[in-house]
Amino acid sequence: MMELRRLRILQELHAEGTVAGAARALHLTPSAVSQQLAVLGREAGVPLLERHGRRLRLTAAGQVLLKHADAVAAQLETARSDLAAYADGRLGVERAGGFPSAIVLLLAPAAAALRRTHPDRRVEISEVETEVALPMLVRGELDIVVVMSSAKLPAADDPRIRLVELMVDPQDAALPAGHRLAGEEQVDLAALAGEDWVAPLPGTACREVLEAGCRQAGFQPRIMHGATDFSAALALVACGLGVTLIPRLIGSAGTAGVTVRPLTGPRVPVRLLYAAVRRGSGPTPLLSALCAHAATL
Repeated sequence: MMELRRLRILQELHAEGTVAGAARALHLTPSAVSQQLAVLGREAGVPLLERHGRRLRLTAAGQVLLKHADAVAAQLETARSDLAAYADGRLGVERAGGFPSAIVLLLAPAAAALRRTHPDRRVEISEVETEVALPMLVRGELDIVVVMSSAKLPAADDPRIRLVELMVDPQDAALPAGHRLAGEEQVDLAALAGEDWVAPLPGTACREVLEAGCRQAGFQPRIMHGATDFSAALALVACGLGVTLIPRLIGSAGTAGVTVRPLTGPRVPVRLLYAAVRRGSGPTPLLSALCAHAATL
């Protein structure tokens, strides 16, 4: 009989590609992961894994079993959701995660609203970036995460994660107050092609949004400074060291020396914000509160 924990190890091996990576994700030793995978292979009666260079990948039979493992995980999530609904959402805890501005704009207000409607339900919030939040969600370390549009987002039919769109947040140009375009009502992104840029760090979803927007405007930004924290980025802009893009919901927060202007052009860059939950989970009090608050912004 196949055990759920071995199917979970198979899922993580597929996601990580190596025994060591799966072991780190599951807080196990590599030898324990290897032993459990060997047992699973014997239970299945067919080879589930094959070596591909220095990595392991699933055989065709392993891919078949993976689909069933994903389906079992989703069904278990449905069972948890049904049990939570049975309790009417009045008890329990939801562990949420999101990047800093998602906490400020969405998670914190939604959690505050939930305290009024479900005073016995606890919400635990952690700061975590999109590229880290999704694996934590799959592993069950978080129950709901707010993420932004990124190449790392799962497809709509992903068997493990369900995305619920919360809102569309346009990007605006943040310019030094004395910039040549600071007096314009709107700024064409293409007009900033020759500028020095302040950009989020590589590998982040915010960096993807900025670079994709510039490419659509016909240029590659000349990135001189890196800062993922928006207050740090705006400080660099205020000192005249470059320009940047900033989500409209964040704005400049009154940063002295910074002028924020809406962008114009055929395709204004935006970031899409989603609530991500495990496939099979139903509506929860926090998810409902998040959607309700996002609709007011």
